[in-house]
Amino acid sequence: MPEYYANSIEGENKRLEQAATVVRTYMEGRVCLAPIDLQRSNLKVLDSAANNGFWLSQLQAVLGDPESATLIGTDIEEERFPNPPRPGITMQIQDIHKPWPKSWNSTFNFVHQTLVLFQTGSKQRDAINSLARLVKPGGWIELMEPQYGEVGDADGLAHRQFLNMLSELWAVRGTKSDFAAGLEGMVQDCGFVDVRSVLLPVGAGPRTRKAAMYNISVETTVGGGKNIVKAGKLIPGGLKCISPEDFETWPARFEEELRTQGAFFPLRVVYGRKPDGLTNGKQNGFH
Repeated sequence: MPEYYANSIEGENKRLEQAATVVRTYMEGRVCLAPIDLQRSNLKVLDSAANNGFWLSQLQAVLGDPESATLIGTDIEEERFPNPPRPGITMQIQDIHKPWPKSWNSTFNFVHQTLVLFQTGSKQRDAINSLARLVKPGGWIELMEPQYGEVGDADGLAHRQFLNMLSELWAVRGTKSDFAAGLEGMVQDCGFVDVRSVLLPVGAGPRTRKAAMYNISVETTVGGGKNIVKAGKLIPGGLKCISPEDFETWPARFEEELRTQGAFFPLRVVYGRKPDGLTNGKQNGFH
């Protein structure tokens, strides 16, 4: 299975921008939950899995001194990066499974990462440890990942099929559907303190928090569904959790259900601070 199964770079850029806009309504308009002093000068921020740098541009817009900030976004494909580049934002190729530049160790005031750890399977802890090394003492890390639990009777049929297909696809990578529930402990194991965990009840369609988000919440979720369909077609013999007939009609049924009934797609946000005296040694989860 490929590392990423988006239908198109342009379409995925739009989908993720829409998703970030919807999620921000559940964060009271904030771009992050970690208590970073955004008014200070000379902030150095990393956004891992930055896609086209949209989140960094949103952060840049609320900084007190954006001219002095160092804003770096990384992702696995240069095709994702904006052309021309966004002013004041540097984009660089980086695979979260591979070593980060050693010169970046303990240099960032804030390290942010969204919607990518589900790709890492059994290597989630290693990926978090690698990110933690980049945070300078006194700096913060923030991770955001989907957290799905048991399929409930209150969920519509198409939504239940979405959750089952996602669970089967993630299992191929060794990822459990509720893996995000363990992120808080992993960040604590890195030696971070003031660790907080928040579950955002992100909704789509009629279940979104703000009526103005109705259409884009559906559009971004439908876009994610298209990625699932593409991934499902790559499974030899097809997905086992859904019949070929239901799989064929699922996209249209999913969109209709989202528009009429809506659905919830919870997101887990975990953030924590690296203590002033913590260095990147073998203790406290670093190795």
